[in-house]
Amino acid sequence: MTQATFDTWLHDSRLLKYEDGTFVIGVKNGYAKDWLEHRLLATIKRTLARLTGKTVAVKFVVWSEEAQQEDDVSLLNSPTPAPVRTSGPALANLNPRYTFDSFVVGPGNRLAHAASMAVAENPADAYNPLFVYGGVGLGKTHLLHAIGHACQAQGLRVLYVSSEEFTNDLIEAIRSHTTDAFREKYRTADVLLVDDI
Repeated sequence: MTQATFDTWLHDSRLLKYEDGTFVIGVKNGYAKDWLEHRLLATIKRTLARLTGKTVAVKFVVWSEEAQQEDDVSLLNSPTPAPVRTSGPALANLNPRYTFDSFVVGPGNRLAHAASMAVAENPADAYNPLFVYGGVGLGKTHLLHAIGHACQAQGLRVLYVSSEEFTNDLIEAIRSHTTDAFREKYRTADVLLVDDI
């Protein structure tokens, strides 16, 4: 197994329990669960059987430390939630049809999809910046919009522009002496998505 495969699919997983010969492993999302079940299940079972000296079963479940901690905390002591900052689809200029759910994963875009999912789950932490390069029709724009939708769902301000739109905004700001407004527009975004570079 390569380091990249481990970092992408197993790094954030946790052994939740071992019971009656079954390892229950928590993974960060449904996509990781499906990918591990279809791609690495046999390897993981073989490795665990070698370590334990027994035949084992492996079950993947979607799990996060944050969710576990929330379950452990009394609702009576929970703080008032902070207001959510959002930019609606009109402000972010996102196509509502381009989401991770509607994305078709194939051999030519599997890695880009996995990296995009990682960015959507941990903006500014995973693959920052993320640069996606590929042929026409492989889903680069679709993935950018999907990242934007996922980030908006987390309450982040998303700004999606084409490279031409960004360049035109910059030229117009210089020409009209409104560089402060230009800076404000681009610096207040939590997530900046630039397409067609």
